[in-house]
Amino acid sequence: MNILIAGATGGIGKRLTNFLYQKGYIISTLGRNPDNAKEMFHFSRYNFSWEDNWEEKLPEIDAIINLSGATIGKRWSKKYKEEIYKSRIETTRRIVEKLNNFSEKKINFFNTSAIGIYSDSNDNFLDENSEPGNGFLSKVCVDWETEALKVHSNHKLVIGRFGVVLKEDDIALKRILFSYKFGFGVVIGTGYQWFSWIHIDDLLNLIYKSITEETFSGVYNFVAPAPVRFRDFIQTIGKILNKPFILSIPDYLINLAFGEQSTILLSSQRVIPKRLMEINYEFKYPKIEEALRSIIS
Repeated sequence: MNILIAGATGGIGKRLTNFLYQKGYIISTLGRNPDNAKEMFHFSRYNFSWEDNWEEKLPEIDAIINLSGATIGKRWSKKYKEEIYKSRIETTRRIVEKLNNFSEKKINFFNTSAIGIYSDSNDNFLDENSEPGNGFLSKVCVDWETEALKVHSNHKLVIGRFGVVLKEDDIALKRILFSYKFGFGVVIGTGYQWFSWIHIDDLLNLIYKSITEETFSGVYNFVAPAPVRFRDFIQTIGKILNKPFILSIPDYLINLAFGEQSTILLSSQRVIPKRLMEINYEFKYPKIEEALRSIIS
């Protein structure tokens, strides 16, 4: 199988590209900096920029994975919010336009989305059929998925709504671990907001299945089956490090420090992977403690 990965040089993209290469697949990349991709992935067949006529190589491509998108971890100025939006919607639109002009064969198309599509749910469960919210991230995700859903039915589409991805080099996790160097973990707000997550190993495997298994189709929540409250997440890290003390930062301070971006930190989204549970998908890391121990220990 020949796979084209857009956004291969990002945090998840780097891992996925190497993961698929190690499985024996032929990899090409698509992004803003093809020279960087070429240096990073010596094994890649092609390294396209968005300005290249990469659609000419579609007869050689069996699957496209789109991981493009500016990080939401930076402060949300008006200008940066536009970048968050455009980096997702416009790249997806361009891929779909190329696919819809190509009918020689079926191509498996995977497009990223996020659980940010959902509203604050308090303690209520959210699954793939839950209604979208009304905030900025919800609009981004709705428009993102709308562009992906325009792909012609000649091709197969899977949309994965990512939860918080737990991996060793995650900036947020690194900051939490850094706070423990001072003897305590930090709970944001009340700490009772729900935290829906997925281990990087499970995420990579699910994307792999999305492009290789015909039974995978449509929209899925890519989250572990056991969301936890943020306070429990922090306490689990403390348990692993044998440093049980936690410090709470009130909501109003988070709002002052992060502005509109604080919605990411304070909203409660108790998301479950209903469609994956229905097919009895076996997670490698279904529980938060074992997932964190694999990363921290």
